[in-house]
Amino acid sequence: MDIRQLRYFLAVVKLESLTAASRALNVTQPAIGQQIRKLEETLGSKLLMRHSRGMRPTPFGELLSRRAQEIVDIVEQTERELTRHKSASEGTIRIGVTPSLSRVLVPRLMEAGFDRYPGVTMLFQQGYPTDLEAMWEAGECDFAIIQKDVETEVYESLPIYRERLFLIGSPAVCASISSAVSVAALADLPIVLDERSIWLRSELEREFKQLRISFGNVIESSSLDIRREYLLLGQRLAIAPIAQFCHEIESGLLTTRKIELDSFNRMMHLVGPRVEMMTATESSVRSLVLEIVESLIQEGAIGWAVP
Repeated sequence: MDIRQLRYFLAVVKLESLTAASRALNVTQPAIGQQIRKLEETLGSKLLMRHSRGMRPTPFGELLSRRAQEIVDIVEQTERELTRHKSASEGTIRIGVTPSLSRVLVPRLMEAGFDRYPGVTMLFQQGYPTDLEAMWEAGECDFAIIQKDVETEVYESLPIYRERLFLIGSPAVCASISSAVSVAALADLPIVLDERSIWLRSELEREFKQLRISFGNVIESSSLDIRREYLLLGQRLAIAPIAQFCHEIESGLLTTRKIELDSFNRMMHLVGPRVEMMTATESSVRSLVLEIVESLIQEGAIGWAVP
């Protein structure tokens, strides 16, 4: 039996007439009669009987009518929910972003999202790529921008931009530093690292171990404001993507030097549900993220490159 047969049968039971059911459903009477006969053949029992005022269900038909109504109600409710799910851009989307993205992506995303999808609330959680990967795996984010490439039956990632980590400092401090800095040279420079960037620290320590050297003058701080102050005062240098200090670099307060380390040229991925499994809201937010990232790449101010 299928849902159409159940709907036809219920209409006849409710209206007690094939003719009335035909008018209500806008279906020919023979078509309704044929489908009910097929239903009776499938179930192996008579479902309707005639009486003086029309038709009424048999005892077997009465049992079926109760169950059929429950089935039809569930199907119709599911259809309504799926329709809303597909068409409505509303709800809350949680997005994991790095500190750099909090400066360059998040403001644009919030403004554009508010204008286009006022029913959507975007909540941003900040962390470094490794932190965001753990947050996303724990289900704390719907989307996250990480270094890892993900491909499962339910989730997938898309490479969205490539960025390089630079040595960043005041023009006065960087004046005596060559345009391309070796890893060995970093060990002797006054550096302020973000203590939360475990990946950066581990990459440097791995390289230093191979060269049998270590940092000679490094401090760590989790505060971006404190690190920025060290840089602006000309006291220390930072290792970070351009986006993290893009406004200061653009205004000439800070400048950059390239670090000769291949791993510092990294690919960033947007990870989330597979496209075919996304809700309309998730799809809208994903498309908006990709649109803004593309515009930032084209502008060229933050050093992002196409994947």
